[in-house]
Amino acid sequence: MDKDLHKLFSGYLQGSLSGDEESDLIAWVTSSEKNIKYFRKYVSENRYLPGCAAETNAAWERICPKLRPHARFNNAPGKGAIFPAWIKIAALIVFAFISGFLIHNINLGQDNGYALNEIIVPKGEKSQLVLSDGSKVFLNSGTCLRYPAAFNKTNRRVILSGEAFFEIKKDQAHPFLVETNKFSVKVTGTSFNLAAYGDDKESSLTLHSGIVTIDKNGMERKIKPGEKYILNNLSNRYKVVHADIKKSSVWRNDVIVIDDQSLDEIIKILERNFDVTIEIGDSNLKNIRYSGQFKPHETLGEILALIKGASPIKFKVIFNKSKDYVTIKQEI
Repeated sequence: MDKDLHKLFSGYLQGSLSGDEESDLIAWVTSSEKNIKYFRKYVSENRYLPGCAAETNAAWERICPKLRPHARFNNAPGKGAIFPAWIKIAALIVFAFISGFLIHNINLGQDNGYALNEIIVPKGEKSQLVLSDGSKVFLNSGTCLRYPAAFNKTNRRVILSGEAFFEIKKDQAHPFLVETNKFSVKVTGTSFNLAAYGDDKESSLTLHSGIVTIDKNGMERKIKPGEKYILNNLSNRYKVVHADIKKSSVWRNDVIVIDDQSLDEIIKILERNFDVTIEIGDSNLKNIRYSGQFKPHETLGEILALIKGASPIKFKVIFNKSKDYVTIKQEI
């Protein structure tokens, strides 16, 4: 094996790759089926090294958002490159078209004997799926969902990173569990919107119907319909407020709602929805707060122009030639 390639492979298993190295690894692995098989063989033979599983999961969380720029398989709509399960820890990248959107379906091994998969919705896209129990999940841009091909006999468990709207089939004997990196949610049959992006300042759950129990570090809190649980990811403090449930899931119809949020928070929403990179050139612009609602037909340029018009500090918006990189700078 090439020395540099071996370094990337071993670094992946140990979770020690830099951002550039992770990008190089993804680009190499996804360039051909031959490379996927080679990578598969290497990880399969080395997966029992001490600490590999935990570190690989952490590395995978960082790699998820970077997958789309390196997708090089061109499958016809409705078809996908499907590969068999092969290792215990996350690694194999598979591309499939589901509900008309390009998403990534990654086999993550076994969960108490049941196959576990992961779906990644690229930035700028949305999708949905029906789980084995008939529950429906609507997935927002930049979301990763881990779920079993079939639920076990004890519970129904999924893992979310991103935002999703859940419509859970009622089953008192088999609770439905959603795990995020900050807290877990337990329900038996209900509908709710859950936002838990790893890089956001806040995570939240808005309950539309039924009752949910949120468990954070062993401390449980029940949420009722019309309530919104908001967790500050930095301080780990939470609050429960009255929610406008109509607004909580309008993203499914490509409507963007901004509710007293800073420009720093808003650009993350826009980056996910429009698959662009936005840089704020002056730190004093980041904390200016805005509220508003943008319709599906409004472009990124139009939205930024509206925000600019409402800003107490004048700034200019600069697009690069390919329109995928935006710089916001204060006007002097």
